[in-house]
Amino acid sequence: MTGRGRWLMFCALAGLIAGVARGQSSLVMLSLAVFIWIAFEWIWFQIRVQFQLPGIQCVRYVNDRNTENDILWCGRLIRIRVEIRARQTIYPLIAFRDVVPELMELVYGSQRGGELAARVPQAAQADSASLLGRGLESLKKATMQIFAWCLGNQPQRRMLPNEFLLERPGKEFDFQYCLRARAAGILTMPGLRVMLNDRFGFFRMYRFIDSQQTFRVLPGYHQSGELRPGIKRYNSLPLHGIHRLQRAGAGSELLELRPYAPGDPPKSIAWKVSARRDQLMTRQYESEVPVRVQLLIDGSSSNRMGGHGKRLLDQVNFVAASVARAAVSVGDPVSATLVDGDRLRRLPWFSGDRGFLQLLQELALFSQALPPEAKSVTPTMLRSATLLIQERYPELLDRRYSRLPFSFSKVRSERYLLATAVAQIFGLSPIELMRCYEDDATLGPYIQRLLHEFGMPWMSPLIVDSQPKDADDTSMSKLAQAVASGVAHARDNEVFVLFTNVKSCAAHVDRLVRVCKLAQAKHHRVALVCSTSTFQRPITEQVAPESNRVADLLFAAEQSLIREQANHVKRELTRIGCAVSFSGEQSAIDMVLEEIDRARDGRTHMAGARR
Repeated sequence: MTGRGRWLMFCALAGLIAGVARGQSSLVMLSLAVFIWIAFEWIWFQIRVQFQLPGIQCVRYVNDRNTENDILWCGRLIRIRVEIRARQTIYPLIAFRDVVPELMELVYGSQRGGELAARVPQAAQADSASLLGRGLESLKKATMQIFAWCLGNQPQRRMLPNEFLLERPGKEFDFQYCLRARAAGILTMPGLRVMLNDRFGFFRMYRFIDSQQTFRVLPGYHQSGELRPGIKRYNSLPLHGIHRLQRAGAGSELLELRPYAPGDPPKSIAWKVSARRDQLMTRQYESEVPVRVQLLIDGSSSNRMGGHGKRLLDQVNFVAASVARAAVSVGDPVSATLVDGDRLRRLPWFSGDRGFLQLLQELALFSQALPPEAKSVTPTMLRSATLLIQERYPELLDRRYSRLPFSFSKVRSERYLLATAVAQIFGLSPIELMRCYEDDATLGPYIQRLLHEFGMPWMSPLIVDSQPKDADDTSMSKLAQAVASGVAHARDNEVFVLFTNVKSCAAHVDRLVRVCKLAQAKHHRVALVCSTSTFQRPITEQVAPESNRVADLLFAAEQSLIREQANHVKRELTRIGCAVSFSGEQSAIDMVLEEIDRARDGRTHMAGARR
């Protein structure tokens, strides 16, 4: 029962008591009529709940396809169309809302406003156009307006693009809206939340219709306008240890001249040499050796904290996907090593469009890692978990079934209600239920797991970062170990691209210097991409605060700290010949592609050059 119904019940009860006390039969009859009216509305509302809601089904089409598993792209527009079907006629005063996770961003929507035009029977249209039907409809609207004016009309909020309000009876409806993915990861569209009201707003009930679909959101990438050629453009001798594949192929460098053999193509005949030697000679060219690119990505908790689309890992995914796209397009194989705290995973070599798609899928799975195990619970976590459960499992928060006995504390009652819902979702025993109710260390992991499954980002009030203080030290040690292992198993003339953040890199730059020297000694190329919290290059000049406000002072201090860290990293790495970039923009992509070009040509560049 809503607040409007409670107030009307209270007024009717007060009128009944006053009528009995004063002996006013008319007041007693009016109060009893109000009670009977509310009882009739409650019976009709329960009939609608019991017979209409079970027969409602929804079908969701994502980009005009209805599949349980599919692939989406970050940053691209996603079209959603939801069809609602029922076995019997659905009456108005019912609202549907498609549940959208935090990973997605609502763009706009278009509401059809009723039954599908192509499926409305002609008889129904004729009946609705009849004089009697229009008269009854006008009488119904006038009655509802009178009661709404008498009882106080509640202000209606603006409808969201993913919401649909039923305005007329029917069996089949649909509505459309558009989304855009903020970041790469795993997207789960759970279903629709249904809100059912009676005609006068006395009763309201929320239910959930399951229509789960899972998608892999692949990271976006920048398609280079000018692809790098797959031939050698500079006629320069390579360094010692850099070898080309010494066998005949379709390259551009001359391998040898041999006598003509039947079946050789005429365009390979060296006519000038044949004239001097008085016999036909055929040119044999070297086989081009592709440049192997290794991507080493740091996925520690410091890179994952923040909202979707604002994490440092999102910058890394964009640059890594763009570099892989440019390398695969000219036939260069790409591999990746994913570092997540103290865990290290090395992916195989990918080539071709299919390999590029597999690499992006691995990056999407890597972006959706489990949060660290929480040992405490914050009020923000409890509030967020309660709202999400109320949206996804509204029946689990019904106080009629999960009430703490002999308790008058609202806080403890809500804690017990949340613990009961968590136990029902994860299938916990009664003993584990009471442990979750009493102990934060037991409830914390389940709350964070619940928030993670519902698509909440790693943000400080929601996700308690319980990583040890030396987490960055462990992550950088694993990253340096991955570089050393890659150098040990690498072939001639490979390119190592390291992705990390400025803070971790500045604190442990000595370890990177050692492994970069090792890679340089083996004639490999090393490029370092350091993501920043501002998504831009560090400001080279001293930043003065615009005012004495706390926000301006904190911004100036953050910029000064990032500038000092960036200068320290650049000074230590560029002096040994490594290329460094401090952004997730196009400049970082261009820097890595230049290093791949130099590895292909076998040339060197001056140490300390600006990147």
